[in-house]
Amino acid sequence: MRLASPPFAVAIVLSCSSLSALDKQGSAHSGNIGGESEGTHVSGSVMVGSALYNPTYAARPDNSGHALFRYAARADIDLIGSRLSIPIDVNTFTDRDQPGIGVMKPTELDLIAGVTSTWPLGPGAIEIGSRVEHDRPIDQGTFTQTYLDLRSRYLYSLARSWPDLARYALDVTGWVTLGAFVLNPTYAARPDNSGKALLRYALHTELSILDDLVSVGVDGTMFTDRQSAVFVPSELDLTPEIILHLAPFELHVAYESDLPIDRSGLTQTYVYALGAWNFDFHREPVPLEPRGQLPSP
Repeated sequence: MRLASPPFAVAIVLSCSSLSALDKQGSAHSGNIGGESEGTHVSGSVMVGSALYNPTYAARPDNSGHALFRYAARADIDLIGSRLSIPIDVNTFTDRDQPGIGVMKPTELDLIAGVTSTWPLGPGAIEIGSRVEHDRPIDQGTFTQTYLDLRSRYLYSLARSWPDLARYALDVTGWVTLGAFVLNPTYAARPDNSGKALLRYALHTELSILDDLVSVGVDGTMFTDRQSAVFVPSELDLTPEIILHLAPFELHVAYESDLPIDRSGLTQTYVYALGAWNFDFHREPVPLEPRGQLPSP
């Protein structure tokens, strides 16, 4: 397979709209532990990114093409503070193999929506919720992936337990996830679209320094296959990243590798840069809380 075309600069987001098997969603409220217990407001992000190197990462659910640009938006709509929220994620990808200006045209649309509830628990917080995801091609092909899941996440911030970290402008944040695909007619358990996903295990951790100006993060997600050993992982999606944060903007540079674990097969890998504008209506920013991981494509 040929290498990706030459690197493309990250597009800077200039406008806002009301903010893999691939996980294209982050934690509700970007992993913020100190959420409000009442009130209504909207927060989220608008993102534009580009593959800098892409030998194998697909541009459609059927694994055709090579992803080049990513356009995405995320919103958390709080109905009773973070106690009852509606997260919405929209992702589109383009195909670098299209001729001319066609490389700008979306080839895949991924829609994710659900309901979450986040409560303080010990030194962190517990998030429980459910989401529906539907991934479909836009320009060609008919293969789609759809599921309904249930999941729980424990969110942590070490600076909340050890205030000395905040004194030195440091924090380690993240979350641990356990989820189950309760309805899954088509969502795959491996990058080559084989099997059907049953369980999701995930871990995200992030080291923030200089009052969150710079962060280094690692995100790992594993799926199991309901058609084989149901508790044994069948896929690992691993994404280390470097984040520059100057509110309300962020720049992420990340490497993602989605690979099968229980058998040989297709591995999808690419390096990408992603620019984001974060918005938050009617909420004051909380220092040294995780802005959180931007969802992995």
